[in-house]
Amino acid sequence: MQKSLLVTLLLACGAASSLVYVATDMLASSMWEGYDWTARMVSDLMAVSAPTRSFIVVPMMVYNLLVLAFGIGVWLRGGNRPQRVAGAWFVAYGFVSILGLFAFPLDYEAEGAGAVMHMGVTFLLILLMFLFIGFAAAGGGRAFRLYSVLTVAMILGGAILSAMLIPRIEAHLPTPGLGVFERLNIYSMLLWVAAFAVLLLRAGTLRQRSRQPRKPEPA
Repeated sequence: MQKSLLVTLLLACGAASSLVYVATDMLASSMWEGYDWTARMVSDLMAVSAPTRSFIVVPMMVYNLLVLAFGIGVWLRGGNRPQRVAGAWFVAYGFVSILGLFAFPLDYEAEGAGAVMHMGVTFLLILLMFLFIGFAAAGGGRAFRLYSVLTVAMILGGAILSAMLIPRIEAHLPTPGLGVFERLNIYSMLLWVAAFAVLLLRAGTLRQRSRQPRKPEPA
């Protein structure tokens, strides 16, 4: 019973992580006067020189810890093998995201290896998204698989549209739409994570109900 409660709490961290990320993005965006969320990336809010970095580091660390907890919960749940593997990829995503937050944040003054490492972490996070979505979908039902395919398409679309503006970023030119494209990428993933967490929690509730002994009908 204690393990069941622990797993439930860990799975709830999945939905909580998405809420924390969205709230952090909205609050940080409103704190930076002149910040245009439609044209600037979420990464800008965490950049070395950003006025919002001192605020955003703590809640983003909380977000990553919630993702790690969710991954552990998916693994401990003991579902089918693909979903257990998805749990491991969630843990990997959380660790890489922490690495990016502290070791390789966006730094417009950096050149060479520093800039390359930030881009490398970003692409690695997208790859990890595809991995945990793919394995989770492989272990789910048909409707969830279709939703996962749609989510991957949204992430790819946002990533491609954002990548098309990289030359303008490097040239320090205006990037209209960049914030929208990147948030299409991120928010599609956040919504999927919340949906996956709710799906697993509902499945766990139904499983517990099925195990409860039925009351004898009155004679």
